[in-house]
Amino acid sequence: MWRNLALNIKIALTLFVVQACVLFVGYVWLSHWVQTTRLDELRHHLDTQSDVIESLISVENAQLVYQRQGEFASELDHDHDLFFDLSSISGEMLQESWGPTPSMRKALREAMSQVRAGDEETFLFDVGHEKWIAQMGDLERASPEGPLKARLLVATNAQPVLNAVNAFKRVVALAAIGILLLTTLGSFIVVSLSTRNLRHFARQLRTLKPPEFTRRVVFEAHSAEEKLLFDSYAQMEAAVQEVLEHQRLFIANASHELKTPIAAVTSALEVILARPRHAEDYAQTCRDVLAEMQVLKRLSLGLLDLAQLEGTADIAGQASGLNDNALNAVERWRKAAELKGLSLSLHLLEDYQAQVAGGPEQWEVVFGNLLDNAIKYTPAGGAVDVTLDEQPGSGLIIRITDNGAGMSTQEVRQLGQVFFRADAARSQSSSFGLGFAHCKRIVERLGGHLTVQSTPQTGTRVTIAMMRYKP
Repeated sequence: MWRNLALNIKIALTLFVVQACVLFVGYVWLSHWVQTTRLDELRHHLDTQSDVIESLISVENAQLVYQRQGEFASELDHDHDLFFDLSSISGEMLQESWGPTPSMRKALREAMSQVRAGDEETFLFDVGHEKWIAQMGDLERASPEGPLKARLLVATNAQPVLNAVNAFKRVVALAAIGILLLTTLGSFIVVSLSTRNLRHFARQLRTLKPPEFTRRVVFEAHSAEEKLLFDSYAQMEAAVQEVLEHQRLFIANASHELKTPIAAVTSALEVILARPRHAEDYAQTCRDVLAEMQVLKRLSLGLLDLAQLEGTADIAGQASGLNDNALNAVERWRKAAELKGLSLSLHLLEDYQAQVAGGPEQWEVVFGNLLDNAIKYTPAGGAVDVTLDEQPGSGLIIRITDNGAGMSTQEVRQLGQVFFRADAARSQSSSFGLGFAHCKRIVERLGGHLTVQSTPQTGTRVTIAMMRYKP
């Protein structure tokens, strides 16, 4: 479900959860700090009141008496939120506060009697629906009859302070909720606006259907990520257009190449079947048909090689010795060169252990196609040279040079396209422009780079740059 959510919803939810956790922790800490601080203030106030009350207790007639005359005593006796109880060690009440109502004083005495607290220890206790904070301590006064001891308990109403703290907590909670909602809504709006182009882009892509699926989709980028996406799509679109154009040319050229032998076979069969003929005529027609069928076979095998190369797994994962590959190829084509009256030479690497990516099968196709072209288009008495060389670092160079017909600059640029043939090759009925294209794709799949330098009527040099194979 999470994967199916929109990006703006994902970011808004993530921010909501993170901010909710942060605000909750902050709320708990702040509430605890405020409540603790206010209770500490209340305890300090209670200490002050206890000191004032103790100062108003004196000895008269060998008894402890609370002096109610004076401004401080009057204020204490009229404070409904303050209560004190002066009792003897045995528990007999000597004096008590007049501020709270009698029922409240009774409830306070009953509640405090159930509390067990140490000397000068402050404690909270419940009185009805209110919370009071109290402090209990021993009091001693000197008298002619000896020291008089009593226990003084002072309590003050903590409920107003706690109510204020609770009100503060509610305000903070509402503020936190407001901040959470506003920031979440703000992030949702910002992300929605930021990704608006992406959503429109995705919707427009969904509407593209063949044959217009490469129709230009243009949006103004509002961020670096959008620019990267739109630029990448434009590059992909250009690459697809190029592939489609190559596919169109491939189909057109394949149709053209197939049309000629099929037309020749059809014409020969129509002529021979038009009327009865001599056996020699039938035999000659069969020979003509066989020749055209051999042309079709070579064409189909060339196309099959290209298709198999495109569907083959990683051929660069194999390795073979470069010297062995070149030597085997030159030995296979030496007889063809001698029959045409050509000199075929080979210069091997000094490092006989040097290896390149690709198996012997792939290099047989590469060397075979290049040597076939060099021998085919070099006149009698010419020379073909194969040189293997090393470059600084881990580079290896393969050069196949001939002094044959050569090609123009325009023809060199078009080499590698399926079914392209230079002018010198068009006279060769066995040439379809597939061999060099197959060879170039194999080299590129193996991580190499193939370049061609050629001059008409002077010769051609094919250079392959490879890296040493490192397992």
